[in-house]
Amino acid sequence: MNKFKKTLYNILPSLLAVFIALLAGAIIMMTRGVNPLEAYFAMFKSALYQSSPKFPFNGLAKTLVFATPLMFSAIAVMIAFKAGLFNIGVQGQLVAGGLGAVLAGTFVTTYLDSFGILNILICLFVAALFGFLWASLAGFLKSKYNIHEVISTIMLNYIMTNLQRYLINPVNGPLKDPTTNNNITEKVFEASRLPLFFYDQTKQNLNLGFIIIIVIIVLSYFFFEKTRLGYEIKAVGFNPTSSENAGINPKLVAFIAMGLAGAIAGLGGAERVLGGAAEYRYTDFIMGDYGFTGLAIALLGKNNPIGIFFAAIFYASLEIGGQTLQRQFNIDKEIVFIIQALIIILVAAENLFKYILNKRKGK
Repeated sequence: MNKFKKTLYNILPSLLAVFIALLAGAIIMMTRGVNPLEAYFAMFKSALYQSSPKFPFNGLAKTLVFATPLMFSAIAVMIAFKAGLFNIGVQGQLVAGGLGAVLAGTFVTTYLDSFGILNILICLFVAALFGFLWASLAGFLKSKYNIHEVISTIMLNYIMTNLQRYLINPVNGPLKDPTTNNNITEKVFEASRLPLFFYDQTKQNLNLGFIIIIVIIVLSYFFFEKTRLGYEIKAVGFNPTSSENAGINPKLVAFIAMGLAGAIAGLGGAERVLGGAAEYRYTDFIMGDYGFTGLAIALLGKNNPIGIFFAAIFYASLEIGGQTLQRQFNIDKEIVFIIQALIIILVAAENLFKYILNKRKGK
């Protein structure tokens, strides 16, 4: 029971944030003459069940497709945060992974058509390696020269963003598709593409990447709870000085944590390319702002793998279900953006909630 109470106490600020944000959204809806209960029911029904009468569970599939890269990004944020590092560079690490996947998928695996699943594994490995190497730069700068990871990862984001623009530049980009003048690469080899699930029933690109991130979520939970390295990462994040006195090398652990975070983000970038988000190509907008949104998801999920899973599903539900508000109730989708922003602001202010709860307990 004590463990249950502790868990409830930890997640209560997030639940309160969601409730207050939804309440604020309901007030805005009522000013527009809309019943908020009906609107929220329709929104979450379309996001978690069926948004199209022709395709059962189309809405759920669409939500899971949107949530998948959010989970990759949030887990990457979480791993670094466990070591006391604030990984702002997930966006750049996603891009690095996506570029690695398209390089492997269009060049390397072209010669491995007969090897089946090996094509996919090579693409995923290269993507994870690219993400690992890119994030490791920030880890190295932190460990060797004590350069703050926020500064280094922001700068690395700028570098990677401009590097991708050069690589797929429609004029002379070395990776651009020669048959078009758009900022896109060639399609990855067919054998390198992630298998789709229930496409005929949903018409959505729900792919193997969703299963991969579920496995990563489960493994990351056991990694931090049951392994020595996971314990060391948490120890360094909690108190670097004490962990060093206990025989842990905090600089090495920080480097490893950043590298692992980058590898996970790299896999997220591969999922976008190999999963068909842009017709199995790399484009300049394929990564959207998933890396930055992953920061919010990690925050909402309390930097816990299981919490991140549910936070990503909820956030994606708002995003996908918001389309129903526009179509069915003539409500601007910006209301959803307001709700999302309020949730993040309120979660960030969790210390205020905890202070209020402690006051009620007489502490």
